[in-house]
Amino acid sequence: MRKKLLQTVLIALPFFGFGQVIISEDFNGTAIPSTWTVQQLNANETWGIYTNTSGSVASVDYDESLGQQNEWLISPSFALGNANYYYLKFKAGLSYYWAVDPNDNYDVFAKISTDNGATWTQIWSETNLGTFSNYVMNSVMIDLNSYKNNPNVKIAFQYVGSDGAAFYIDDFSVEASTTVQLNYCGPLAFVDSFFGADGDEPITLVNFAGINNTSDSDLNVGNSHEFFLSQSANVTPGQSYDITLKGNTGGNYENSFAVFIDWNQNGILNDPGEVYPVTQTITASTGEDAIQAVHSIAVPATALTGSTRMRVKKIYGTLDDNPDLIDPCAGSDYGQAEDYNVTVALSPLAVNETDKKDASFKVYPNPTSDILNFDSKTKVKSVYVVDLSGRNVISSEVNQNKFNIDLSKLPAGTYIVTAQTESGLQSTKVIKK
Repeated sequence: MRKKLLQTVLIALPFFGFGQVIISEDFNGTAIPSTWTVQQLNANETWGIYTNTSGSVASVDYDESLGQQNEWLISPSFALGNANYYYLKFKAGLSYYWAVDPNDNYDVFAKISTDNGATWTQIWSETNLGTFSNYVMNSVMIDLNSYKNNPNVKIAFQYVGSDGAAFYIDDFSVEASTTVQLNYCGPLAFVDSFFGADGDEPITLVNFAGINNTSDSDLNVGNSHEFFLSQSANVTPGQSYDITLKGNTGGNYENSFAVFIDWNQNGILNDPGEVYPVTQTITASTGEDAIQAVHSIAVPATALTGSTRMRVKKIYGTLDDNPDLIDPCAGSDYGQAEDYNVTVALSPLAVNETDKKDASFKVYPNPTSDILNFDSKTKVKSVYVVDLSGRNVISSEVNQNKFNIDLSKLPAGTYIVTAQTESGLQSTKVIKK
């Protein structure tokens, strides 16, 4: 029996961010690219291209004769310079059943070399995925900053084991970025732990601060975690907003919701003040009826401006039954998760009040056509510039009292400049000429 399945589960989970691409490979050809190296131990099975109606991936399958495998796929050499940040990104799919539990028959690794392949350091394995669904393509992002200023870098994917199952790699890239890119946990898996079948019981409505998203109510179709990152809520620090939620409970069962919002934009969804267990539950709902749960979301006054992530999670039962409800990285037997964007922007009134009351934080000249200077009595950790639509147009790590930023490339208009200082947030309205 071929322990391989890559059909409709080859889902697209794009990373959001921007940067210069150093090297990339989508494995869309009919063979492993000639610039990549395959090191083969097993005579029967090693790296190749696997294609079906969902697309093509780099793949290694298990040897049905149960021979030992140690199969390597090695990238071309590339250089890492002195950019602010470097990231490795790829998608990985494999079998939880054969690699983790109940069987531990094979392991997969990502490794890096800075001496053109002479020695290797492990930077990732399947254990970093936690609990995952069989053969779903999980997005992975790895910080490569500790390997900066190396001219001969290679990345390798290694498959080790016997009587394992397939391993897939796709959408490989190494990127340089001027800003920190966040790698949120997920996708979450909702799988019946007894039968091993799909346990997705969908969220069908999320209505929150400008988001009004309805989605399919179909049960058990493999959509454990959906991403609607093009849809954004717009909120202001210190204000409260109602969120309205619906979902299919799969029968006469009680379901609960939790909401997670990364207010400090650090890639973690359950810092203090970021978890909202929804007090209302829903029971015996098709997801298309009038049954709903409503909860008030209070935005912290310290929420950083700019774009961030919101996750909505629904599970069978209650928080008392299942404490995993308030874990943003844990799936369950039955339920679903959905991710959205949230844009945090200060109101003009709040900015004007800040300008009047705090003379220890100076921003000048204002208006300006290019250089904007900062002078703060307390050290500024980071600075963000947001336009009036709430879009984050500049962000920078600073860690100085006095510094400047260049606004010359921005269109003329009004912007909200927010600095995260050691004593809290300081914001001001700036006119760009």
